[in-house]
This record gives sequence, C-alpha cells and structure tokens, in this order.
Amino acid sequence: MNEPAVSTLITKNPEEFTIKTLYMRGVPRWEFERYLIKIAKTVTGDTYNGDGWQVVLSEERQESLGQFNLIAVDVTIAAEKDQFDEFLGTFRKNFLRGGG
Repeated sequence: MNEPAVSTLITKNPEEFTIKTLYMRGVPRWEFERYLIKIAKTVTGDTYNGDGWQVVLSEERQESLGQFNLIAVDVTIAAEKDQFDEFLGTFRKNFLRGGG
C-alpha cells in the first residue's frame, strides 16, 4: 500500500505533528469529502488542509469480509500535537455508525 503524501510543513517539522491512518470501513468516500470540504481551508486533489491539520483520503475500494462486501477508505490525519486528540474525536463522532 502506498503511503499518502503529507505536506512539506509536516515533513520539515514532524516532531510538532501526530500522524495516524484510520482504516475506515462502511463509509463511502463522498461522505468524508463532504465533511472535509466544509472545514478545510484548501483542497488539493485527495488532500484537505486546515489550520494545523491535514487529511489525505485514499481511493475508495471494496473489501470482502466473509460474504459481506464493504466500502473501504484509508484516512490519514496529520495534526499539530496540541489539537490532534480534539480533531480526531470530532472526526470520529461525525462518522459514528450504529450497529445491529
């Protein structure tokens, strides 16, 4: 699997950022895009940038789990260390799904 691109700011100052890849299943890519477009300052291709954070989306793909086919998208989040936990918590709440 290819590693997503991160901005020059992050690669020059990696000690100031926390980077985490979430392997999201069951949420279509367009839902991530819709949310990120609302909060991003700039969008370049698959990369969404805000104040002190960046999110890179992978292409949407199908994965099989037994008889089930799930939509899968990898979401790489890079955020300044002091805001990472809050950003991640808000992000996860926006894509919380009930199970059954």
